[in-house]
Amino acid sequence: MVRKHQIVDGSLEMGDRRWGIGVISRCSNLRTPICYLYLLICYLLSPICLYGYTQLGFYTFGDVVSGFSARSVGMGSTGITTINDASALAVNPATLIDITANKMILSVNPSYILFEEKENLFDITNKNVYFQLTGLGIAVPVVRNILVLGVSNSPLLDYSYKYHYTSVSAETMTKNYDRSIVASGGLRSTDIGIGLKIIDPLRIGFSYSLLGNGNKGEYEYTDYDNGTIDWIYKSESSEYKGGYFKCGLIFNQANYTYGGFYQPSTVVEREMTVTDKYLDTGVLTSTKTVYEYEFKYPEKFGLGFSYRFKDKFRTLFAADWERQNWNVLTYVKKTIDGVATNNKRYHPAGYEKTDELKLGLEMWLTDSLPVRCGFRYQEFYATWGNKVYNWYHRAYITKKIVPTFYCFSFGTGYVMAQFDIDIGYEFGRRSYETGVFERYDEDLQRLVLTTRLRW
Repeated sequence: MVRKHQIVDGSLEMGDRRWGIGVISRCSNLRTPICYLYLLICYLLSPICLYGYTQLGFYTFGDVVSGFSARSVGMGSTGITTINDASALAVNPATLIDITANKMILSVNPSYILFEEKENLFDITNKNVYFQLTGLGIAVPVVRNILVLGVSNSPLLDYSYKYHYTSVSAETMTKNYDRSIVASGGLRSTDIGIGLKIIDPLRIGFSYSLLGNGNKGEYEYTDYDNGTIDWIYKSESSEYKGGYFKCGLIFNQANYTYGGFYQPSTVVEREMTVTDKYLDTGVLTSTKTVYEYEFKYPEKFGLGFSYRFKDKFRTLFAADWERQNWNVLTYVKKTIDGVATNNKRYHPAGYEKTDELKLGLEMWLTDSLPVRCGFRYQEFYATWGNKVYNWYHRAYITKKIVPTFYCFSFGTGYVMAQFDIDIGYEFGRRSYETGVFERYDEDLQRLVLTTRLRW
């Protein structure tokens, strides 16, 4: 059933192949037409967003994106101490200093996402597939082994969903209504930052993120009343503006690596355009309204740890913990069609701080061929009501729950001199109840490809 939409508002030295992510063929001259054609294809296909992701994200600000490179996804989306491409700026900018080996690196991360939702009671299955650019960046050594500059672009919140449901009367076998929802887009970040080596075991990093992009949602309701079609159409589009700083550090000691990052909260502006169309007694009416909102994007921080065993497989174990304080979210509607509302900022109910735990393992079968696996536990930032009937009090009791993703992943790759490729696959499941008769199961599959060019 369609619910009412809520407008709430190890040094990674590249000469050491242990840290590489792989290739399918050698590309000795990176300026060949084939290489440029390949990059062009990745760039053009990756940003195409064809529905997908989860219903929970659709009804709020979007789903929080985790894991930006194929190596990271294959290792449970870990990366605070192990990320090894330009998407490091989205995870921990301190790792920039260890990914270049004094060479310029360009990384491209297209991903293929399959989302499946099943509403248990009515046995409704909704499958969506789309492509997304989960990372595009470049890292450039400025001072050898001391200072690295990087730029990258990646998603923060994914607002992509597709749904269709038709209701038919059991008595008359006539159609009652159609419901169709299509949405795409989300909040993306363009990061500019540096990685700096202070002393041999200590690296620090700083970045500034420009927030932007937007999302679009279309809702089409077709109602049938005594053989007459009476439909209502509503569409929304949002554009975002804002920015924040992020800092991080990495400390290496023997085979151990420790790291962490901190990202403070920031104010984000959101302009929402709502278009309503409806048919009444044969007359089509259309209205368009522009709202300006402002919300406080929550702070985020995390700690990471990794250890490389001294065995023949050079096994690497990584563990990350991250917290995002959505419980401090505040929101205000500033204007309607340019007219100030004079509203006060308010704290919407139902938003909680979230924890994310990630575990990853990597083993090298040869100097060029790694295999990886991982596990990820991710909480959703908005609570959901779970109504249970209490027979003693003869009333429904709402137990607020925080839906969680449980994800398993694996991956591999192949390393060569200048051109690497990496593949990561993740399968996740999230179940939640929206009422006594409604239970949803959401399955998410991600297949991520990362290519890196070094010159």
